[in-house]
Amino acid sequence: MRVVHMDSGLGNQMLDYAEYLAICSQNQDEECYLENLIYEIPHKDGMFSMWNGYELKRIFGIEPPNIKQLFDAKAWKRILQRVEDSQFWKENWNYAPHIIKALEEEGVYLTNYGKKIEAPSKKPMTLKRKIRLFMTRFFQTRIGYHIKRHMRKLLAGRLISKANENYHIFRKYPSNAYTGHSFAFKYKGFGIECIDPMVREAFSFPAIEDEKNKEMMKLIRGCNAVSIHARRSDLLFVNGYCYKFGFFKRSVRYIKKHVDNPVFIFFTDEKSVGWCEENEKIFGLNFKKDKVYFVDWNRGEDSFRDMQLMAECKHNIFTESTFGFWGAYLNSNPNKITCAPDPMILATHSF
Repeated sequence: MRVVHMDSGLGNQMLDYAEYLAICSQNQDEECYLENLIYEIPHKDGMFSMWNGYELKRIFGIEPPNIKQLFDAKAWKRILQRVEDSQFWKENWNYAPHIIKALEEEGVYLTNYGKKIEAPSKKPMTLKRKIRLFMTRFFQTRIGYHIKRHMRKLLAGRLISKANENYHIFRKYPSNAYTGHSFAFKYKGFGIECIDPMVREAFSFPAIEDEKNKEMMKLIRGCNAVSIHARRSDLLFVNGYCYKFGFFKRSVRYIKKHVDNPVFIFFTDEKSVGWCEENEKIFGLNFKKDKVYFVDWNRGEDSFRDMQLMAECKHNIFTESTFGFWGAYLNSNPNKITCAPDPMILATHSF
């Protein structure tokens, strides 16, 4: 068997399932199972949010074979308890060894072929570590960020090649392999185009029924709509630099040069709408002159509708969020402009 791990929110689940499809396509001699047991573990401080739990079945009707079906209820309960007791989230989210061990104690033996995660170092502060820490902090400054941005553009091809050497999705795995959750398909060069028809067929959204989203869909389809995914509340520790150092401004400037009469549509959480309205300059927009709309009503189990609407826009601006990535990727406009902050992210342009 091959076992593919999944956790976290909808965007991550979709990346994990795309990876599952790729692994299945190259390993047809044995069953491939999904493993998503983290959704059954109570949330604890320090754990990443699981948002609305496993959503692929509810939204897309996706329910692949699950490793859970190999165990009876009592055995599965013991597995969940062992994984919970491990507190893997305190080890830099190092779930793999603990899940493998829990399964092994119930008679299923797997070898980890996924990401190898290092726990936070407890070694003394050597000169090498001091230099690395200094450079990390330097690249978080405005000058350092722009130096890093231009360096990554120049070295993008080499960086992509190196990343592909380290993790090859379309490979033949030995029996009893445990893998997945690499997020590799979010980046260039990993070959998602090889399974693009399968991905698009799998991620076919259900019809919109409510009037508010119907009206927004009509507006989007009737203009040169440009989605701006401004997810702030939970991802500022990852995407904060996009707001600080001009990513949105550069992206909007490019869109305005290449798109006639663009209509900008913000997709953001309800806690961030006010902030976005008060910081139009960060986005390179003038809310009195530019055509701008906000979508903030799709919450909880309906939040996937934001992704559905983004995918219908003609063009997309998104950060490192996997949710925003899918809104841009599923956009079927052959002439789309998709703007990402990193040249390694799968998009038509990086800023």
